Amino acid sequence: MPNLQFRPFRDIREKLWDPRLIRMTLASLIAGTLIGVVGGSFRWCLVEADQLRDRLIVWSHGFRYVGWIIPVIAALVSVAVARLLVQKVAPEASGSGIQRVEAIVAGEIQPDTDLVLPVKFFGGLLSLGSGMALGREGPTVQMGASIGDIVAPFLVRDPDDQKVVLAAGAGAGLAVAFNAPIGGSVFVFEELTTNFTPWLVVSTLSAATFAIATMRWLIGNQYVFFVLPGNAPGGPVDWSFLWLGGLLGIVGAGYNLISLRFLNLTEKFSRYPAVARASLIGAVVGLVAYFAPAFVGSGDTLTQSILSGRVPLQALALAFILRFLLGPWSYAAETPGGRFAPMLFVGTAFGALYGGVLHHLHHGLTVTQVEFAIVGMVALFAASVRAPLTGIVLAIEMTGRGDLTLAMLAASLGAMVVAMLLKFPPIYESLRLRMLEPERQTQKVASRLT
Repeated sequence: MPNLQFRPFRDIREKLWDPRLIRMTLASLIAGTLIGVVGGSFRWCLVEADQLRDRLIVWSHGFRYVGWIIPVIAALVSVAVARLLVQKVAPEASGSGIQRVEAIVAGEIQPDTDLVLPVKFFGGLLSLGSGMALGREGPTVQMGASIGDIVAPFLVRDPDDQKVVLAAGAGAGLAVAFNAPIGGSVFVFEELTTNFTPWLVVSTLSAATFAIATMRWLIGNQYVFFVLPGNAPGGPVDWSFLWLGGLLGIVGAGYNLISLRFLNLTEKFSRYPAVARASLIGAVVGLVAYFAPAFVGSGDTLTQSILSGRVPLQALALAFILRFLLGPWSYAAETPGGRFAPMLFVGTAFGALYGGVLHHLHHGLTVTQVEFAIVGMVALFAASVRAPLTGIVLAIEMTGRGDLTLAMLAASLGAMVVAMLLKFPPIYESLRLRMLEPERQTQKVASRLT
């Protein structure tokens, strides 16, 4: 006679047991842990590379008249090797990589090869360490997606579910880059997938949680930028933020345009090897590093100076103009490196400039120049990437200034409306279409031949 005593427990177990959910969650948390290790190590190595570059520049100033040659050659060689790694080992590792991840998630291209991971890591170290005005988030996002793609097939069977784990890994990569677990998660929903399903939410939260926990265990838990606390702005000043956003909508459209123009310019010289073109770009960055070392690299140090209120208006104007050009110029080399960090600096500098001018015109203004700088950071992100919620959450997690949310929303609104009226598409949409164009042309030729 069968024993029916434990049947209710078996029924409960069968109802609670969900193999798909368990497999996706397990795959995501394993991927997140690995991303925490890789991304945390990448961030630590970049700090060491920046310090090595700074010491090299100081040493080069000891050679009168010819010292400038040292950082120029160092940057030229580093960028050349980074571009050579991309060209010979993993072409899909060029540039930011976020547009590739978006195309993979959308099913427009196949997932990258496993070689992207080491090329993105070491190529990113060479490129960013040389002083190129690029960010660490592009490499960590693509490395996160690559790790998710490697881990997923061991536990997840369905190809669509594997893409979910890949997207979750990419979000965890962004979270590690900026120590921003919520921002990395929102990035998955708002930018990468434009989707919101229970499976995606669980996978994204699993990957981000374990990635950040691992990263913090490795390198500590600090805000990216230290900003003194303040008071939330009053209602009337929101119009000032709205106008700031509108101006940055124009700046963001221009930043996207010049980025694409520099990429097209390098293609016009395609008769010269890609490594030679990248070397020239690196040499120019090395020359800037010799005369103005604070203006090269990701810009985090200079951003911190602005957010500490230590940069005068004249220097802010120079920094804004130089970095407005240097970021797109560096990206044209197509070495591993992201666009977020350089873009955030440009927005911060413009916001601080705007705040400084307002303070000269209205001496009783209660909003500080630093607060305008933080909001400017968000507004340019909204204008260029067209992902305002991601920008707002990232800024809050990087600075701890959650009291500026209303100002950030107002500025993002102004930036989005103006950028859309100017008919400039989001930068990653433009980069994705540009990346897919050669493949589409090949398909058209093949269809004609058949």
